Parts: sequence; C-alpha cells; structure tokens
Amino acid sequence: MTMIPTTADAELERDLFALVRRERRARDTGDWDLLAGLYWPDGVVRVTWFEGSPADYIEGSKQSHVPGRVPGRHLINPSWCAAVGDRALVESQGEIQFRRPFGSAEVDVTNWCRFLSRLERRQGEWRLLTFDSVYGKDRMEPVVPGSAVAVDRAELAAGRASYQFLTYLNNRSGAPVPQDLPGDDRPDLLEAFYADALEWLELGTAAREGRWRPTAGHAAATTAARTN
Repeated sequence: MTMIPTTADAELERDLFALVRRERRARDTGDWDLLAGLYWPDGVVRVTWFEGSPADYIEGSKQSHVPGRVPGRHLINPSWCAAVGDRALVESQGEIQFRRPFGSAEVDVTNWCRFLSRLERRQGEWRLLTFDSVYGKDRMEPVVPGSAVAVDRAELAAGRASYQFLTYLNNRSGAPVPQDLPGDDRPDLLEAFYADALEWLELGTAAREGRWRPTAGHAAATTAARTN
C-alpha cells in the first residue's frame, strides 16, 4: 500500500487531527448533537456492525449507551494527513476496547486498528464525509484471571484474523459482520480500499468508486445488540 506525500500544511493538519479526535470522543461520551455536527449528512460510516448514514449510525450507537453498561471506547492517534483543495484524508492509529458478559464470565476485547476518514470543506467548514476502520488484530481475555471462557474454536476460525473476536461476539448478538472489510490480513482489499480513497482525494466526485466497495448504497443498520 503506497501513500501519497502529505500535502496539508501544519495548521490544517492540526485542525483536521483535532476534528477526528473530537468525533471519537463525541461517540464514546454520547455527545450526539456534537457528533452529528461533525459529519456531512450525506456521509457514510462503515464498521463491523454498521454501514450507512451518520444519522443512522448515531441512532445505533445510542443503544450501547444504557445505564449500568460501560460503552465501548476508542483510542485514536491521528498520524497522517493529506489535502487537495477542499478534500482531505486523515488516518489514525486506533484501538477499540469494550467489556461484555460471556457465559458466566466477563471478557475484555481489544482490536488494534487504523481509522481512515475522508473530510470535505463546504462553505469554509470541514466535516467528516466517511469513517472506516482498517482492522489489524484483536484479542479477548477474561476480566477475572482464570475464569472459564468457552470459545467455539470452529466458529471463531470462520472469522477474519484481523477482526476475529469482533465477528464472533457480533454474530452471537445477532449482528452478522461483513467479511470484506479492509484489514491487514487481506492485502487485496487494502489495495482497493486505499486506491478508492486516494483517487477521491485527487478527483472528488469524478473519482471512480467501487474498487473496494461503492460509497453509495448505504446498508441499513441492524437492530440487534452491537459491539464496537
């Protein structure tokens, strides 16, 4: 995977890095009005449990913010930025962290990933147009050391190595996970994913989408319990 050189100046990079950090904090803290204001309404969010509009993503995310349950958390460290005119890409090192009951125990799951967002400036204002996760690897472990955690090894092995436990837990919650998301275990998908993003950066609406997955054609969110 080849990245084009950074073309954003230091001030713009700082502002865009701050914007993507605000987006993850707003999601994790349940600041829904702020989160909505950080996306263009015609944007797309694509993660393991959801693909669709920012408005529907926010409605789905609200289900994880219930009394007595700690919602998932996202660590984000913006590390790369490029801009062409009113378009920009920001990539961040990331982690997805959450705790769930599992049988008679509780488990902690961590996924190490990258977040890539397309951002667009309209009438002088920058907002996110897309949010995607690029998955690396994940791990599940009992909260109390030594607790019995019975995992169906065959079912686990059916998931992609880059988001195996996210797939396992989401499937068991009734929210099937697409197996064609960008991840380090599938260089072919990564190449197509970044090729789409970089061509959009250069050409905007004239770019040819669909090497990986068309941005248009949002899928509806599931109503099952969600992880991520």
